[in-house]
Amino acid sequence: MTIEPTEFDMIALARRGLQALYDEGCAGIEFAQGHARIDPATMDYTAESKEAQEQAYEVWSAAYDRFARFNVLHPERVAA
Repeated sequence: MTIEPTEFDMIALARRGLQALYDEGCAGIEFAQGHARIDPATMDYTAESKEAQEQAYEVWSAAYDRFARFNVLHPERVAA
């Protein structure tokens, strides 16, 4: 006997996956900012640090957009 997942189950699973992707993007930004190096000559972030922060922000931005669009299409049910 197999149990077929319902549409509600599939939406909940997709929401958890997108939330995990968003959380990973947030952690990437925190990691990039926490490990950023400053060049003593220019008193600015090194090129590698800037690149890492830009990439982390792009990942976070894409995850946020996906999650926001998903929530528009499938809003969370509020308990009455």
